[in-house]
Amino acid sequence: MIGIKTSDNIYFLGDSLFSEETMQKYHISFLYNVKEFLNSLDRLSTLEGRFYIPSHTEGTSNIKDLITLNRNKVQEICQSIYNICQEEKTWEEILTELFKHYHLIMNITQYVLIGSTLKAYLSYLYEKEKLIFTIKDNKVLWHQKK
Repeated sequence: MIGIKTSDNIYFLGDSLFSEETMQKYHISFLYNVKEFLNSLDRLSTLEGRFYIPSHTEGTSNIKDLITLNRNKVQEICQSIYNICQEEKTWEEILTELFKHYHLIMNITQYVLIGSTLKAYLSYLYEKEKLIFTIKDNKVLWHQKK
């Protein structure tokens, strides 16, 4: 993903920010790497532009609130996954519970996109030492680190 700055200080931000409407509708937006997404939000907060155009939403002269909404949504999802993992769960069991929690409807596209995103969150929470995994009966089981 790239962002583009024009000579007149307009930034085209691509999918580096998700709109409030997208977050309210889908809750879990596709991410490949949670840590790098948060780093991107940090970088975005330092931009000094005249106008910002994220994908899938209206342009704006101020992205600070949208950055905060995106960061808060990531933290909310991390907390939801952490809460789900009070007991050992496979990633698909976690996925099912996330869909229930956010009242999402499973289809193959959502299964693939959100499933990939969930794995990114699990890796992030593992790196943050919030979750650990064990392998039992050839299944990877995620749970809170105590």
